[in-house]
Amino acid sequence: MLLYLVILWTLLWGFASAFISDLRLTECDTTQYACPHFPQYRRIPIDLIEGSPRKGALYLELKDDPAADPITGIQIVKGDAFALPRSWHRLDTPLGRTDDDKQTLWLLYTKDKAKNPVSSVLVKSGSHPVVAAEYLRLPVNLNPGGSEPLYLFYAQDGPLDPITAITAKECFTHDCYLEGWERVEKDLNAGILIGMRVFLFYQRVRGEPPVTDVAVIVNDQTPPEGYHKVQVDLNAVTIRGASIHLWYKTSMEPTAEERENAVQSLAIEYGDPSVTPFGWEKIPVDLNSDNEDDSLGEPTFLFIRRGYTALPKVPPLTFDNNGTFKILQLADLHFTNENGHCRDVAADFPCEGDVTTIHQIERLLDLERPDLVVFTGDNVDSDGGNGDVSDARAAIFKFADPIIQRKIPWATVFGNHDDRNDLTREELYQVIHTMPYSLMERGPMSISGVGNYALRVNSSFDDESRHAFSIYFLDSHGYVNGSTTEYDWLKQDQLDWLIETSRGFGPHKPNALLFLHIPFWEYHGERDPPRLGDQREEVSSPQKNDIRVMSALRKAGDIRATGCGHNHNNDYCMDQDGIFLCYGGGLGVGAYGAGHMGWARRARIWEINQDGESIVTWKRLHDDTCTMIEYQTLL
Repeated sequence: MLLYLVILWTLLWGFASAFISDLRLTECDTTQYACPHFPQYRRIPIDLIEGSPRKGALYLELKDDPAADPITGIQIVKGDAFALPRSWHRLDTPLGRTDDDKQTLWLLYTKDKAKNPVSSVLVKSGSHPVVAAEYLRLPVNLNPGGSEPLYLFYAQDGPLDPITAITAKECFTHDCYLEGWERVEKDLNAGILIGMRVFLFYQRVRGEPPVTDVAVIVNDQTPPEGYHKVQVDLNAVTIRGASIHLWYKTSMEPTAEERENAVQSLAIEYGDPSVTPFGWEKIPVDLNSDNEDDSLGEPTFLFIRRGYTALPKVPPLTFDNNGTFKILQLADLHFTNENGHCRDVAADFPCEGDVTTIHQIERLLDLERPDLVVFTGDNVDSDGGNGDVSDARAAIFKFADPIIQRKIPWATVFGNHDDRNDLTREELYQVIHTMPYSLMERGPMSISGVGNYALRVNSSFDDESRHAFSIYFLDSHGYVNGSTTEYDWLKQDQLDWLIETSRGFGPHKPNALLFLHIPFWEYHGERDPPRLGDQREEVSSPQKNDIRVMSALRKAGDIRATGCGHNHNNDYCMDQDGIFLCYGGGLGVGAYGAGHMGWARRARIWEINQDGESIVTWKRLHDDTCTMIEYQTLL
């Protein structure tokens, strides 16, 4: 049954290119600055032996060949004389040696088709790195004796074995684990000055009775009959005095329905109000309070996933019967996992933080009824702006929810703020990749960045499968070498990919749009080309360098306009030698803006007509009537 579901998943979604197909360890001679390059592989930029007695450097590299079978499991073993498990393969290069220098560490993988494909692999530093709920941790330090601990995490698509036991542990620090148990990330007492760190743990043991229900009991509430009590108080040693315990039920002889709906996953989300992700169920008790709205720390909620629900199938993007396809571009929402704040709004502007931005998104969706929604980055806030975000995963569910509720396909790129909280770009992608109606792709692993991909829009006339329009997305990255003032730039391999992808659409390729977050240098308009719209702030782009984006766009030959975000107070479209460079205009009320100066926040609409032969655009203001301004014909 499991194998059938995995095959069905691949056939329905075509996500084979998102799976990891190969791993390799690359040794480098740092004294000679020699580190071999392997085409089609992506190097995780963390030296696995940094600070250890072993000379040189060691890197893990990943490949995602859609023509190859995916890896379906990863493990680390110790020793030199172990029996290789059936269907498992060992990398030839060792990871390192144990702390006592007596045993070698080896990385193993399998392509056993009875297991789920691995869609993402991470290496994180520290004794207790935070990771998205979609990942599993291998409980072996990759760098014993090195400068800092390193751990490997991986995520799999598809159904999981049911959870068979749940427990909790209280600790003085976040370095809190239980051997043989998987930890549910996020401390249940986050933000509490007096109290213990408390984490949930679970096991999946084949043959053991599955967990079929979970309940949270507060203070003297009557516990359910036939449930197992987790003895650790989830409010351990806090000054609130409330007692919170988790109870769970198992079934010794589960029915077919109980097996199908057994609990497969647990996740903790910080923040309130929170959005319940697709396929999950929220336990409506704040684990960081006594359930009477007096939480002294982070509002903390447990979510469970019963069984496995496949994502709804997204039909191909297609022009309507009038030959029209409409895109709503939403830029710089800067959502948080809390209520959010209001910044730079007029004194008489009714504002309630993130919910105000959500209501405006809903108005735009219902007014324009787009065929596709494109988020052009900084969807999630970070330091500054709307306040620190303690749970980027929860913020993602919030900004996409109005679109998902309306069953509208959506795509996104990342900005310079999205990954400056608790999750990396790769983790953010892994979350989005499993959300309904999302069309985002990671893009080839051998290309710089996360989110370089292309979408096709099919014709509505004669043959619905005819490719009539293209939409490209590029990851514009964030900052250079940890700086918070200098922006990174598009890499040559991304532009080469863009040109090659365009060339692959044939000699009569259709017209196209390109979306990204940070504007490239040519948005400065050095020769003062014609433009429509406002420029109320300087263009914040990477420094001018040898990478010539406009040259690549001209060489591709199909891109008629680009849409970016980043500069919230710019909304112009500029004709740069026949290619229009356009801003979306910032929409989120929690980020900086010019509403207090009488310049309303806004969003851009793109309408492609005549089956891709015509492009018009306009903007809608965040005012009482969503005023339309500056209708403009681009093609």
